[in-house]
Amino acid sequence: MGIKACMFSLDNYYKPLDDLTFEERKKYNFDDPAAIDSELAAQQLADLCAGKTIQQPAYDFKRHTREEKTTRVTPKDLIVVEGLYTLYFKKISNLCDYKVFVSTGMVTSTLRRVERDVKERGRTIEDIKKQILATVLPMYETHVKPTMRYAHFIVNWEGEEIPDKASVGFVRMLRDHFSAHPAVIATKKGKQDKSPQKEENLEDKN
Repeated sequence: MGIKACMFSLDNYYKPLDDLTFEERKKYNFDDPAAIDSELAAQQLADLCAGKTIQQPAYDFKRHTREEKTTRVTPKDLIVVEGLYTLYFKKISNLCDYKVFVSTGMVTSTLRRVERDVKERGRTIEDIKKQILATVLPMYETHVKPTMRYAHFIVNWEGEEIPDKASVGFVRMLRDHFSAHPAVIATKKGKQDKSPQKEENLEDKN
């Protein structure tokens, strides 16, 4: 399609926990939306949408705090915002033209999380098991699953690849959008919300 794109992951925006000891950080509930620095994420996403370059923070998941270095991210035609709470934070969700909720079965998502946390974040199986039962599952049911109603598209993804129909649908969606708005960034600032229904602010309910 010839579209230049960049990924904007909310995983980069966990709050720094330098004021806590390492043992305290290990017990911190990273699955609560309050763990995300949503104000900084929303501001930097808005800056990208306005054509500005940002210095994006990076998070060290082994030390459970923000890294000192930042990453220079330049604006692109398409900005893909990724993260559990993308649709939860209204300031972030309102910047998105198209909202996709990827749903997987609990077994599949749990196995993927275990593999990721062991390989990439240096955690033990026992620690992962405790975290899944104590925070992952409760926070998903309370905060993440309800945001499904704000999505334009819901993809049921159980295998290793996104279903063919979903892939075709995404390509068609982007092609039609850029054909109609060739100079518009996909997650532009100041757009009117196109959600199927009026969007509530889940942040205000917690």
